[in-house]
Amino acid sequence: MNTRLTRRLRTLAAIEISLVLCTVIVAGALLAFGVYIRTLSNELTGTMTQLQSALARTSLPNARAGGEFAASLLLGAGSEIVFLDATTRVTVYRRHRTDPQPIVTVRNRADISGDPRPSGVGARIILGLATAFGLQPLRANVGSLYVIVRSNDAALVSTVRSFLIPLLVALAIAVACGFLIARALARQALRPLEDVTAALQRFASGDLTPHTIAADSKHELASLAAAYNGAIDQVERAFAARDRANVSMRQFIADAGHQLRTPLTVVQGFIAILRRGGFESPGDRERILDTMNDQSRIMGSLIDKLILLERWESPEAAPAAAPIDVGTLVADLVGPIADAHPERQFEISTRGGILAAIDPTELSYVVTNLTDNAVKYGVGDIVVRVRTEDSTAVIEVADQGPGIPSTDAVRVFDRFYRGAQRDVSGSGLGLAIVKRAVERANGTISLDTSPSGSRFIVHLPSR
Repeated sequence: MNTRLTRRLRTLAAIEISLVLCTVIVAGALLAFGVYIRTLSNELTGTMTQLQSALARTSLPNARAGGEFAASLLLGAGSEIVFLDATTRVTVYRRHRTDPQPIVTVRNRADISGDPRPSGVGARIILGLATAFGLQPLRANVGSLYVIVRSNDAALVSTVRSFLIPLLVALAIAVACGFLIARALARQALRPLEDVTAALQRFASGDLTPHTIAADSKHELASLAAAYNGAIDQVERAFAARDRANVSMRQFIADAGHQLRTPLTVVQGFIAILRRGGFESPGDRERILDTMNDQSRIMGSLIDKLILLERWESPEAAPAAAPIDVGTLVADLVGPIADAHPERQFEISTRGGILAAIDPTELSYVVTNLTDNAVKYGVGDIVVRVRTEDSTAVIEVADQGPGIPSTDAVRVFDRFYRGAQRDVSGSGLGLAIVKRAVERANGTISLDTSPSGSRFIVHLPSR
């Protein structure tokens, strides 16, 4: 990615890094220059001390004799010695350390043209820095002579200039390194942004395969990568939910069609018979009409249950959460069912004052469906209990057999699932309605089954 933002970041980073590297190099050069100036100052001090010590033992009549005496000393290239008397100025210095003998110039006292002095702006800057770093000439009166020991400015400037080219090369290398480092850092800094951009471009091109982006938590743009990964997780879950919904919808359509096909086929067959008028007796016509009426009621009941489930699945259909007396309502609901089936023994164990936050109508669906299933599919006594457990209301509906096979138990709450006992009338939606009603009350329902019977357990929060 070579956008304007990338170029700006690279430029700014290159400038900053180059400035830092150049500052370090210049600081190192100034440090080396300071060490050199200190060494040169020590050399001047040593030369002055040596001269004073030697001249204290020797009497020099004039400056010329002082110059000849200084020329015999081991004079370094960085030092320059000037002898002054009443009329003469003698300067002693070496141009190079390898020169066998120093140069001695003799002039009038006021004539300084023979002293080694460099010219130019650069030389003045170098000498100014040397002075700023503490380089000063040394002066002393020895007998009738005035002695000055100072640095050889020409040698100083020449020495410093010899290091300018390496310094400029080092600065150029620093700038190049700054550019390369800035390029690498900008690439690393913008890597999450580039990865997110590439991933979004894949999405835009139609590749909806989720790709997680690796992100270092210490990275400046880690939050962007983390946000993208979070969005990708949401998209992946949405795709998975969509796939599950599509599968569920296809299964729902197939099951609903299967449930409606039988009564529709019966009704269509009887309509054909009625059109032909093929009746052996008047009673046949009444039986056909009764059967058609029964099948239409089955279809109507199935459609009503589907509409109920769809309404309960809607987020706008929020259940009422007012606590009600579950024990009393369960007893009122089970009583009529027990009276309608005197051949079965009902054991109702409940009491008033057990509260749960559930809509009374939805609780009636739960209790009547569970009890009706125990009557249709179970044998023996039917036990209905209501009790409290850890601030929740517990409703249990149990029969005495034959239980639900394990293969059916895992799917018993699915829509249209009827298990092995298909000879018993039903739509396969009862337990799906029960489960959804319990979930709308923030409760749970579980099944405990064995060959000795099945027991449905409903837990409902009290508020």
